[in-house]
Amino acid sequence: MNFARYFYVFIAVLILSNFASPAQADDAGSVGDFFSTLRPPKIELPHIDIVPFWTDDLKRARGAYADGDYPQAAEYFRKSSEDGNMVADWYLGHIYRLGQGVPKDPATAYSYYSRVAENFDPDEPDKNRLRIVIDAQLRVADYLRTGIRGANLKANPQMAARTYLRIATSYAHPRALYGLGTMSIDGEGMTKNPSQGLKWLNAAVRKHSPDAAAYLGELYRTGSYVRQDDTRALMWYIIASQSAVKTENPMIFAKLNALRTASTEEIRLEAEARARVWSEQNPVQAGE
Repeated sequence: MNFARYFYVFIAVLILSNFASPAQADDAGSVGDFFSTLRPPKIELPHIDIVPFWTDDLKRARGAYADGDYPQAAEYFRKSSEDGNMVADWYLGHIYRLGQGVPKDPATAYSYYSRVAENFDPDEPDKNRLRIVIDAQLRVADYLRTGIRGANLKANPQMAARTYLRIATSYAHPRALYGLGTMSIDGEGMTKNPSQGLKWLNAAVRKHSPDAAAYLGELYRTGSYVRQDDTRALMWYIIASQSAVKTENPMIFAKLNALRTASTEEIRLEAEARARVWSEQNPVQAGE
């Protein structure tokens, strides 16, 4: 176990006693509301070459999905799903969550993700299989965090936070770290603890989470829980843009452009220099 793993486990011990009931959570609005649309992360198409997984239907489905032919992809994925293929279930979760060729249906997406999440095995030797199962568990936690209106799934932020905590401490997953950071700051499902939330967010940005970097940028822009600092705000948005996808995170780029336009040349140059130094000190690691 390396130092980073010790750090996450130590923080986990500190935070486990802070989970709160919904009645204890702070109902006031927060900077987190501004980034509610950023929380669903980008989808990365899997390239899993495991013979038992890639049946002919699944190969056709993956090809159709990559080409943007979502109705055809969904048809093939459903055939594979009926055979119990978890990769097909994972894709179908994405399709119904995003409304790709079908109406958006969070309840159906939740159902497919749950089927994948049930396959979790901490000793799973195949990294690609483990990756999609962990992703599905995070998707399930995302839905539990907010609930699904009209689908009889009540919000359970406490359970969502526990899932984030387990995945953050076991795998240092950036989405789990980011979720814990925002929930700690907002007092969502746990006792409000902004200082702890900032630690989770900083851990997430070191794993190159664009959402976490943008969130920090917004905190520095508004002076929420940190000293207001226009240079740091712009720096974090620059860092966020380096790992974000423009079509999937338009708010990050819109805010970055707005801050650049409003900043003096001195602030722009200083922010760019700091962002460059930070990126050099925190290079993207293989597998991220």
